[in-house]
Parts: sequence; C-alpha cells; structure tokens
Amino acid sequence: MNIRNYKSLCRFCDKILLSKKSTFFTHSITSLHVLKEHPVLLENYFKIDNLNKDKKSSVIKKIVNYFVNFFYESENFEFKNDNVKSCDVLLFSNLINLSNADKTKDFYYGDIEKKLNKSGIKTFTVLRNFTDKNTKFISKIINKNKILLSKRTNFLNEILIILRLINEYFYLKKNFNKPKIPTLKNNFLSLISLRSMVSNLRLFFQIKKLIQKVKPKLIIIPFEGHAWERLIIKMVNQMNPKITICSYQFTVTTKYQHSLFRPLKKGYNPDIILTSGKITKKQFVKNYNCPVKILGSNKFKKLVKAKRKVYRNNNFLIIPEAFNSEIDHLLIFTLKIAKLLPENNFIFRCHPMINANEIKNNIKLPDNVEFSSKNLSEDINNSKFVLFRGSAAVFESVALGLKPIYLDVKHEPNINPFKDSFSNKYNVIDPKDIFRVLKEYKVKKIDNKIIQYVNEYFTKIDINQIKSLL
Repeated sequence: MNIRNYKSLCRFCDKILLSKKSTFFTHSITSLHVLKEHPVLLENYFKIDNLNKDKKSSVIKKIVNYFVNFFYESENFEFKNDNVKSCDVLLFSNLINLSNADKTKDFYYGDIEKKLNKSGIKTFTVLRNFTDKNTKFISKIINKNKILLSKRTNFLNEILIILRLINEYFYLKKNFNKPKIPTLKNNFLSLISLRSMVSNLRLFFQIKKLIQKVKPKLIIIPFEGHAWERLIIKMVNQMNPKITICSYQFTVTTKYQHSLFRPLKKGYNPDIILTSGKITKKQFVKNYNCPVKILGSNKFKKLVKAKRKVYRNNNFLIIPEAFNSEIDHLLIFTLKIAKLLPENNFIFRCHPMINANEIKNNIKLPDNVEFSSKNLSEDINNSKFVLFRGSAAVFESVALGLKPIYLDVKHEPNINPFKDSFSNKYNVIDPKDIFRVLKEYKVKKIDNKIIQYVNEYFTKIDINQIKSLL
C-alpha cells in the first residue's frame, strides 16, 4: 500500500467534509472519515491483494441481518429505569462480547462509572450491541444503569434513512468529482458503499430520543474518528448547547492516524477532549482549539522494571486484533516459528470480539501452540515475549515486563502502535528472523524508549477530570 495514495485519499475526503456543500448527511458517510493506514481498513478504498475474499458474502449477510433485525429487534433502546427524568453523566460504550454484559467494569472505561456513583454523581452507560444476540435477550442480563441500543429505530425513521442514503448518493455525484488516485476502487462512494449511513443515522435518531429522555449535563463518547461520533456532537450542539460533550480517546494510534486528529467544521468538534495519556494530549493540542485533559485509562498498569521481572518460562504471547486477516498473519507466523522453536510454548490470545473456538476447531495445532482460555493478566504472567502487530494489549504486556516483537508484513504499512519509539531490530518478517531477535534480547533489556512511551501513553485514571466538568 502506497502511503502517498493514502494521504491523497485523506485530503480528498477532508475537502468534501470541510466544503460549504457538505451537509449533516454528508458527515454520516463512514468512508469520508479515513481512520488510519491499517490494511484491513484500506481495503474499503483500495484494491489490495489477498484481502477482499469474503467481502461479497459479508455484504449479503449484512443485508439479511438488516431485515431480520427490522422484524425481530425492539425499537430504539431497552431501558430498565423507565421513570428516570435526568442524570449527570451519560457515557457511551460498546458491548463487544456477551461475557461483558453483566460485568460492572466497562471494557473501555473500567470502573469510572462506579467511582462517579460513589461520589454521588448519577450516571448511565449507553451500549451499542456488537454481539450476535438480540436486544431483548441481552437486556435481561445487563445492569439497571445500562441502556442498550437496539439494532433498529422506528419504521418511519428506517424509511427516511434509506431515502436519505439514496438522496446523498446523487448529491455527491452532482457536487463532487471522483478523485484520480492510483488503485482506488471503482465503487468508492458508490450507492452500496454508502450503506454505513444506515447505522450512523439510526444512532442519531436513537440517541436524540434518549437525550430528550434522560437530559444529561455531560456526555462522554468514545473518540476514534468515526462518522457517528461527529453526528452525535453536532446533534447535541443543536439540541442543547448547555450540554457539555466530551470525546474520549481511549486506544492506540498509528503513525498516520487521520480522522481522529483532524478537526471538522464548526459544530462537529467536541467541547472537550479527554485522552488516555500525555502522548495523545500533545497531538490533540496541536490540532484542536478546545480544552484537552488527561483522563487516563483502565489499560494503565504499574510498570515492572525489566531487571526485576522474573520469567517463569520462555513462552510467547501472541495478540492479534479483531480482524480475520490479522489473525491469519499472526497465526500462520506462529505455527512456523513453533516448528523452529519446539522447546518454546506459544499462547495465542484472540481479541474479545472473536470466537476462538471457531478458529481452533478448523486447524490442527502442534503440541507447543495453544489458544488462550485465561484472562490477559494470567497470559502475561505466563510469558516472556509478546508477538504483536496493532493490538493495544501490547502496552499492558510491556508494562508488565514482556519483551515485544513486531511482525512486519511485506507490502503493508507498518501499524506498530509504538511508532518511531520501536527499533526495527525487534521486527520480524521471515520466521528465521526470530533467532536474531531472541539473540538481541539475550544481551539487552527492553528499550527505554518503549518503556517511556508506555508510561506516557496510558496513565492512571483521574476521576477528578470528569468531576471538574459538572
């Protein structure tokens, strides 16, 4: 993938969004918000070899699911506290795994809500459902302070959304010329490629109704650079400017991260940006005019000094992201180095969004490779090295003393979240490269640059940053 082409794409999409002709509905188009140079995300824009295998079946599946949800899902959201008339803080999060449904700790915010409640601050957490279970089923499990968004809104809104999608397609075709960027897909900004508008506009209708009901003083939404985040910000600004809207950057970024760090037109930017640590605060301060505060992260771990770390064994922990192609890259490489290192054991830990059993049942594993069934802390405690690509879990792994090894893939952008702080001598491309890296780690500790980066990227949560906004 050519980074020059990627940057040209970013400039073109920004030009549309920042133009006087762009509308609220233009901002609802996911593909105009280019997130980062990740190969899985770029396959939506560019012709990339060996990626687009299941794209057609995925589109068909989504269309089928749309009609299933239309008839079987409840409308808008499930809310157990139906008589509630107001709250102090409304947090937005995602339910990515059914096992998290009844937990008090949130996957993104940790125990922030619990700490706020102890201080007498009334909160609710809004969950977007990314599981394969319907809203009614999950609503029986979740806690009473959780609000579960449905996978559909009312009939009239669903029809309006489809009509808006069609209208926006012709509006774009009339007002903007398709860019001439090498390897750009022919279906870029085609009618079918705008289908993400459906879920984004549905969120708009659902959240608008929810805000009218619970009347929050402060809203905190995740901040990754997605279209739906900007729609909510704009909607809140129009509904009630007295509501403070904070955008919380909670995860790792790449070298060429884009939509997260670029401001849009007036009304589409947050009132306040909350960050996971010092690193991203510096980047936001450079690009935005609003206040930027360090909230910290539940990913923060007290650093274990490398010289004090006692390794029980020479196990490798492998941590892929929640993308099939990333799982393939790391699993294939793991199986190859497992043959070269028969005395070492390899723990393959899937992302919480992935069903590990589906992969495990379709592959024969050697004796020294296993799929993890434990929590992350246990896996880290049982390992010495961590093999990674773009996963945020590498920060916790390094903080707790594991030695990082980055898997580079030929002809793909480098998505190492440590960016320039990570030396290329700890990169592997060919399986035999593992011997070079292991030899390097025999004589050297974890690079101090990486330790410092970990220490500044995810800091301890400071709940007072939220309290000060109320």
